Amino acid sequence: MSHHHPVSRPADFSERALAFAADYALFAAAWVLILKALDRDLPVLLNEKGTVVIAFLAALFIVYQAFFSCDGRVTVGKRLLGLRVADAEGEPLDFGTAITRSLSYLPSSILTLGFFWALIDPKGRTWHDLAAGSLVLSDRPAGGARGAAVSLAAGTLVVAFALAAGWNGIWEPRYLKLMTVAHAKAGLVEVQTLQASYHQRNGRYAGSLYALAEVSLDPRAFLRDMAVLYEIKSFRFKADKTSYVVVTRARDVDSTLVAISEP
Repeated sequence: MSHHHPVSRPADFSERALAFAADYALFAAAWVLILKALDRDLPVLLNEKGTVVIAFLAALFIVYQAFFSCDGRVTVGKRLLGLRVADAEGEPLDFGTAITRSLSYLPSSILTLGFFWALIDPKGRTWHDLAAGSLVLSDRPAGGARGAAVSLAAGTLVVAFALAAGWNGIWEPRYLKLMTVAHAKAGLVEVQTLQASYHQRNGRYAGSLYALAEVSLDPRAFLRDMAVLYEIKSFRFKADKTSYVVVTRARDVDSTLVAISEP
């Protein structure tokens, strides 16, 4: 059955980017809401349940994209931007082809190269379009105030994506390393305080974490805090009546060596 459309042109990259972002935002919001429903105290980004939810939503996203890319249906994002997925003749995809297209999001996601391929393809096709023989078409006129607004919004989105990628891939690991090591060094102040208490009580400095735990207000909490900040098995003590050296490794990616001593 033929579908008549008054305008049929390849969608601009900016239109596709915004449509995809809208669809992605729906699933990102669902991820946060599901995690909070499972456990309000869970960190949103870093936990085992979060990984399971991500895998589930990723599979659901592929099904969502397939179902709403065939038989004349469109996703929420494409509906907002006036886009549709079609075959080479401009007709709706069948479900099998739509599944192939959605599964091909996986290779397209490698460094997002498959998505950005639309910038150089003459018909604005991505890798998943090429795999399925599909096109993303717009039923709205190009240019004008709408075109300028879409281009501006998409440009902002790309910049935000680049900054997020830079943060996740470059700056965040460095920041986390610096903060982890800083917290580990600060935690050694507690070790220093407990060593002073142990020395006052026993006439010598402690030679293990467990000995220090004995003079803490809450031994279990002390050992738990130490396990959070340091690699417990890396602790090395050298102690006698007049001096001590405590060496261990912080829980950063490089297992940075930290130490404290007296005098």
